[in-house]
Amino acid sequence: EAVARLPFSESPPPRAARQPVRHRQRFILMGAVRSRSLLILAQLAASTAAALTTPGRLVLLRHGESAWNAAGRFTGWEDVPLTPRGEEEARTAAELLLTEAGDVRIDTVYTSVLGRALRTAGLCVEALRRNGRPPPPILPTWRLNERHYGMLQGLDKRDTLEKWPDPAALREWRLSFAGRPPPMAADHPFYSRSPERLAALRAANADGEPLRDEDVPLTESIADCVSRVRPFWENELLPALLDGSNCLVVGHANGLRALVACVQQNVDDESLPSLGLPNGLPLIYELEPDGSVRYPSEGRCYVPPLQAYYLGDACLVFNALDQDRSGALSRDELLDVCRASFDSIDGDGDGQVAAEELAAACGDELLRDADTNGDGLVNFLEYMAWWNRQKRGAAGTSLKSFDQ
Repeated sequence: EAVARLPFSESPPPRAARQPVRHRQRFILMGAVRSRSLLILAQLAASTAAALTTPGRLVLLRHGESAWNAAGRFTGWEDVPLTPRGEEEARTAAELLLTEAGDVRIDTVYTSVLGRALRTAGLCVEALRRNGRPPPPILPTWRLNERHYGMLQGLDKRDTLEKWPDPAALREWRLSFAGRPPPMAADHPFYSRSPERLAALRAANADGEPLRDEDVPLTESIADCVSRVRPFWENELLPALLDGSNCLVVGHANGLRALVACVQQNVDDESLPSLGLPNGLPLIYELEPDGSVRYPSEGRCYVPPLQAYYLGDACLVFNALDQDRSGALSRDELLDVCRASFDSIDGDGDGQVAAEELAAACGDELLRDADTNGDGLVNFLEYMAWWNRQKRGAAGTSLKSFDQ
């Protein structure tokens, strides 16, 4: 009798009574399959939408001429204002964006926390507003600051070149990828970690990534700049571009070179220090949906090794002279510059230029004047610096100013 009452001794329910349970199991299974299918479809739709999203364009702009640019001083993290010429360069850059890249609606402006870049960005945004464009927000970040020049910061370049006891070391610090000047000490007149300078940096960076004392360098190489800029590229700028935003980045020569190293993977380390980033000349990258650079675009002007195109006529003129498309002008290619200025090199005034006159005036004098890094070639940045001196009527000089 006890055994008869055990559960396992009971007879199983009729087959008909078990069918609702089986139906419920089938319903649950079908629901799970349907949910999984919907999830896969949603993921597929999201990836398809991402692939169909056209990435935004990246506009790089070096700030206008600063007071220390004009004075020939190493500037780095020191906060100096634009000159009147620098303000005009910023307005001209905005005009180029409006006239030659009018289809690019700037959604966001990123800039360093240094005044010369902030002022350039502000002038560009004001020009956009005056022309009926929605003014984009300006987002400062210390990661876009200029390379720190260590103990060289604030020094006159001419005096430094003439008096530095080890010119080879100076060249290594200034023009190599990994060269790093000696760090500035606490008694340096422009010490970057002084309380007042830290306060000013943090005030300009108020809405950005927090700036710790140790984030403020006391010297940097260009390699250090790349390491500083890369998190900004990977975590903020690249996602914004892939989401379709057009971004203007206003920065500094070496800070922007560091960003180029993140954007364009095929720029070798040795080329990076001399990449052409003249003051106030916009440079535009177009991207593929996977974040790689779209290159080239028809009808745009490029100077190797950059895969971004320049706005304005300067690139077109340079490429007309650069017959071998190397990205730099040789002595022979510079002869064409002088041929275009026939009257200025006709030394004896007879209306004819002898071969020796041409060689002396163009092959040597012009190369000495324009080739500031002493490599025997004139890259785009050196060409622009030389051309701007001619426009200002400045006398030529053979000084190797390191003004990259």
